[in-house]
Amino acid sequence: MSQITDFDFEVLVYDDASTDATPDIIKHYSNQYPEVFKPTLYKVNNYSRGLGYVGLYTGIEQAKGKYVAYCEGDDYWSDNLKLQKQVDFLESNPQYVICAHETLVKNEDYPQFEERLFSDISCNLFISTTKRVYSFYDTLTGNIFHVSSLMYRNKKLTLPKWLPSVSACDMVLYMLLAREGNIYVLPEAMSVYRGHSNSLTSSRTEYGTAINFYLLSIRVLRLMNRFWERQYQDKIYPIISQYYVECSLLYLRKSMRDINCSKHMAHLAFYYSRSKAFVYLLKGLMNRVLSRICRH
Repeated sequence: MSQITDFDFEVLVYDDASTDATPDIIKHYSNQYPEVFKPTLYKVNNYSRGLGYVGLYTGIEQAKGKYVAYCEGDDYWSDNLKLQKQVDFLESNPQYVICAHETLVKNEDYPQFEERLFSDISCNLFISTTKRVYSFYDTLTGNIFHVSSLMYRNKKLTLPKWLPSVSACDMVLYMLLAREGNIYVLPEAMSVYRGHSNSLTSSRTEYGTAINFYLLSIRVLRLMNRFWERQYQDKIYPIISQYYVECSLLYLRKSMRDINCSKHMAHLAFYYSRSKAFVYLLKGLMNRVLSRICRH
């Protein structure tokens, strides 16, 4: 409610039966701003029932505004003019379907570390996340901005029925929207992403978080490939192959050292794209050899 705008907006809140004080806070704001807040408080947790992220799916369907902005419960907006700046950009640039922006990342488990920009720590293996303009094919490569910065034109999308069951709903949404136009990322950091050890892809092993993220990305790409009836398979398969190669190399790391998993990942990589797997695997092994030589 600290957002300063020259337009009206609604706030759709979906609480999946929280057991803390969240419902009370939501009710407080909905009582204070009844014309703005439109909460849905589920009595039974949908996620534990295997129904996934029902709120996101429902919110996409129910949002009435010309534009839609998204913010998960872990994160927050840090600029009072965030919404106004994004709306102004989209109003002036009809060729873009999404306007995002830079995000600060705070590590809740290690608060002594400085805040870092999302673009500096992105797990995207294929493209730079410091660009300003992105295309549909860029969204196939993984995250290019954080979901707390998302604003998009409210288009009627055909959503996959399995969307609530996928933890990477944001990646799917970017892909669906980017087929309608390009993405522009403003350089200003106007939101904060709070990372912590209980996040969906986090792991206690040194490279486990990266592996979890790559495998999640592979799952999303395979699902979208079927959803699009293999229309973009020639683009998707090489990306999947490179993700598997990266997993294979990580399993060879000293702290992981799982030869069987490494072989299995390499086998899958060659299945999806023999040429890409060979080139990427060779490049990865060469980099490891060179880094060892430099250390000695």
